[in-house]
Amino acid sequence: MNGQALRNSRLNLRLSQGELKDELNRRLGRSYDKPKISRWENDKEPIPDDVADIIESMTGAIQDTARVLVLANQKGGVGKTTSSLNLAYAFSLLGCRVLLIDMDPQATATAGILAGTNTDLYHQGKTTAHLVLGGKPISEVIVHAGVLPDGRSLPFDFIASHIDLAETDGKREPGFDAALREALEPARANYDWIVIDAPPNLGMLTWMSLAAADEAIVPVRTEPYDTMGVGLIIGTIGKIQRRLNPSLRLAGILPTQYSVRKSVDREVLHHLWLMMRDRAPVLQPVPASAVYGHAARAGRVALEASPSANSTVPYLNLAKALQSKTDLPLAEIQTLEETP
Repeated sequence: MNGQALRNSRLNLRLSQGELKDELNRRLGRSYDKPKISRWENDKEPIPDDVADIIESMTGAIQDTARVLVLANQKGGVGKTTSSLNLAYAFSLLGCRVLLIDMDPQATATAGILAGTNTDLYHQGKTTAHLVLGGKPISEVIVHAGVLPDGRSLPFDFIASHIDLAETDGKREPGFDAALREALEPARANYDWIVIDAPPNLGMLTWMSLAAADEAIVPVRTEPYDTMGVGLIIGTIGKIQRRLNPSLRLAGILPTQYSVRKSVDREVLHHLWLMMRDRAPVLQPVPASAVYGHAARAGRVALEASPSANSTVPYLNLAKALQSKTDLPLAEIQTLEETP
């Protein structure tokens, strides 16, 4: 094992250098310090075989746990909930075990797929408010995939939201920003993917969602004013990486509601690529389409209602790449100056 492999393993384990030092000392009866871990990671000293064995066994133990993906942007109306729903559905199409969590107090995702039952779920104590604020075990708040009371089908497991979740921003408690991450731990072995729909702000709920995630995707409309705010969420992700969740990775920027026929959309996409090319990949855009509105009115996910539509294919392409850990589908920047 070399230094980079050790560092990657530590990040996958969600451990700081100090925490890894403590765990190694506990297991091996040693007295390693943080500088020793740093020297190993920078290949300044060889990593002892017994340390490498412990790291590999610890890493192997988490291979079968869910990857946690958060969709986050402080701007509303950028397709964050639409992207969360369609990616969750795409993962389920690929045969994955999926849990979608609505962390937005406006409960848009909840209203979209559980219309008519969300009030009952609140009275049953099955919302993210009960999970995060009430300390309920995650197993008691999950709505499992299957046929809903109105006859519609829920294609993946789901945790509904409620306006009471807004009280989270006013709560002051040591380590509260890690509450969602702690709550998810008992369920991670039951899923391949946990998808989190974060709220449209940069408050506690967004921090909490990012602190719980392994990967983040930032949806953004190809509108000039929307792209101007991308730096804010990227900066927040950087702070969460440094202070709360060193294993968090920015997977990419997802342009939404894109029309290749509009010169302003092409210009904005090109600007987004120039702005982000050294920080994060700009992913294959999701086209603007009436398919999404029609599906929402029917209480369905667009990829479920129109699986072969050109407008929904980018979500399936992205899910396939994420699941297989292959190259993500990227925006074709070189064609932006061409007129369709």
